Amino acid sequence: MSKTRNYITWALTILLALAYLAAGYSKVSGAEMMVQGFASYGLPDWFRVAIGSLEIVGAILLLIPAFTGMASFGLSIIMIGALACHVMFPPASAGIAALIFFIILTYIWLTRKNVVPVFLQKYLIH
Repeated sequence: MSKTRNYITWALTILLALAYLAAGYSKVSGAEMMVQGFASYGLPDWFRVAIGSLEIVGAILLLIPAFTGMASFGLSIIMIGALACHVMFPPASAGIAALIFFIILTYIWLTRKNVVPVFLQKYLIH
C-alpha cells in the first residue's frame, strides 16, 4: 500500500473512531435524542445501550491495527441496521450519515482485511 493511501486510511479510521466513541457514549449515557430516536423505531431501551456499547468497543478496536479489519466489518453491520431503520421511518435523509459511514467502513475493511492479528499468525501463516 502506498504511503499516501495508508495516511488516508488512518485519517479516516481515526475520524470514524472518534465519531463512534461520541455516538456510542451518547447512546450509553442516555442522551435524550438517542432515547427518543430508538423509541421512535420501536426498539427497546436495552438495545440502545447494547448498540452504544458495541460502537464504543468497535471504535477502540478500529485503532488497533490487528483488529481494524474486523472492527470495520462489525461496525458496518451496525450501519446496515441503522440505514434500514432510517429508510423505514421518515425522513430517509436521516440515514445519509449511516450510508457514508458504511462506505468508509467498507473502504477500511477492504484495505485492512488481510491484516492478521499477531496472536493468530502462528496458526494461520506458515
